[in-house]
Amino acid sequence: MLSVHSIFSSIQGEGRFAGYPTAFLRLAGCNLSCAWCDAHEAARSVGAFPLSVAEAFARLTASGLRDTCITGGEPLLQGTAVAELLDRLLPLRRVVIETNGSLPIVSLKRRFPSVSFSVDWKMPSAGEPSFQEEILADLGPEDWIKFVVADRRDLDHVATALPAVASKGIESFVSPVFERGSAWFAEVGAFVTTLPARHPVRFQLQLHKMLGIP
Repeated sequence: MLSVHSIFSSIQGEGRFAGYPTAFLRLAGCNLSCAWCDAHEAARSVGAFPLSVAEAFARLTASGLRDTCITGGEPLLQGTAVAELLDRLLPLRRVVIETNGSLPIVSLKRRFPSVSFSVDWKMPSAGEPSFQEEILADLGPEDWIKFVVADRRDLDHVATALPAVASKGIESFVSPVFERGSAWFAEVGAFVTTLPARHPVRFQLQLHKMLGIP
C-alpha cells in the first residue's frame, strides 16, 4: 500500500527528460523540511490517501504515456511499495525517481538498474544540508544530481561539490530557485559558464513553473 498525495499527467519540468509528457505519482511524507520545497503539502502528508500498488499502476498507465516520475515527499520512505510498483512498470515505462539525497538508493538501484534517479544535493539555503556522499558510488550514467541554488553561498557550495560528482562521470543540473526571478537566473547561468569543461553540468529552469502547470 502506498501513501499518495496525487497522481497526474503533466510535462516533465526538470532533469534529462525535461519536456516529455509524463505521468506523475507524488507520494506523501518526507523526512526533511527544506526551505525551497515546492510540495509542502505532500511533504507533510496533507490530503494523503492510501492506494494499492495495483491501483497506482492502473492509474499511471491509463494515460499511455511512456514516461513515469515517482516523486514526493520522499519516495524512498516507501521503498518496499515503490519496488512492487517498479516490478509492474518496468520495462513498460521509462521511470525517474526523484529523491532528496538523504537516504540510500543502493537496494533499489541494484534491483532496478534501468531506473533513473534524480538526486538532490541540498544547498545551505535549504536548511537541510543532508546529502549522503556515499550515494555517488551507487549512481550510474542514467542518473543525475540536482543543485537548487538561492544565493551566492549556494553557488560556492556547488563549486566545492562538483569535483566529487564529476569524478564519477555523473551529470549535474544547477537550478536557480524559481521565485528569485530573472536576474538570479542570469547570475546562475553566468556562474555555470565559468565551471570547468570537464564537469558534466547543465543550467536548468523549472519548465513546469514557466508554463504554470503542476
